[in-house]
Amino acid sequence: MSRKYIFLDIDGTLYSQQLAATPASAELALKKARENGHKIFLCTGRSLAESSRYLNYDVDGFILGAGTMVYAGGKRIYDNPIPTRDVTRIKKRILQAGLGYSLEGGVGVYCDPIGYDRIQWYFSGGSEDPEIRKKSALDNCAYPEKFGSEDSDNIYKICALGSKWDEKYKDLENRLEKPYVLTMSVDLDGFSCGEITDDNITKATGIDRVLEYYNAETFDAIGIGDSANDIPMLKKCGIGIAMGDGQQDARDAADYVTTGILEDGIYNAFRHFGLIDD
Repeated sequence: MSRKYIFLDIDGTLYSQQLAATPASAELALKKARENGHKIFLCTGRSLAESSRYLNYDVDGFILGAGTMVYAGGKRIYDNPIPTRDVTRIKKRILQAGLGYSLEGGVGVYCDPIGYDRIQWYFSGGSEDPEIRKKSALDNCAYPEKFGSEDSDNIYKICALGSKWDEKYKDLENRLEKPYVLTMSVDLDGFSCGEITDDNITKATGIDRVLEYYNAETFDAIGIGDSANDIPMLKKCGIGIAMGDGQQDARDAADYVTTGILEDGIYNAFRHFGLIDD
């Protein structure tokens, strides 16, 4: 088949919070697809810092910060951080709503106390062991805010963090000023995350930049994701694939729904569309 440009979300698609790792079948699918001549890009809401463990993956590029930073052909081809004054304003709105936050930058991810507690919980797979929690955060370049923030690093995305998706997020949504919007990213038993981004910049923005760079067409693009922040990607690509255990909004927006992340979802999707052989 002709070369396809495959855009893969990380959290809930490539990375399993239950495993605190990527399923082996997904890694095998990526390897086989590239051997067959297809190009693969990780297309994530994570910033550069938070994606550090994936930078050695055998892929062709990265769309980071939900479209605010793009790498292709071994170089950065797009960069659009949040203005410092807007970061300060958004932090205030999150605290007013009673939630914690993480500021996702190019060097680190900087959290207030509530946000850091939730980040440690997420990256450790829900562990209550303080050493495991601390190491899991450091492995993902997440630090208490005192070690840096918008004063020392460009911030590309902000997350509002809590233990459940409740009325606090609705309150925050009402407090945000345009062009910033709140999108549910993760809603687990014990962890909730809402991404705050510029409404004019999405994962589709990054996909546009990649396709322009390679002089490729939208119909040759395949997007795979699991949550609401993936919907622009799923709609932008010629084929949009949702994970079987993903959010209902993402499944409704997709052209095809594969199996769950722990049920070889990526591998089965790649095989279904002929990207890899059995």
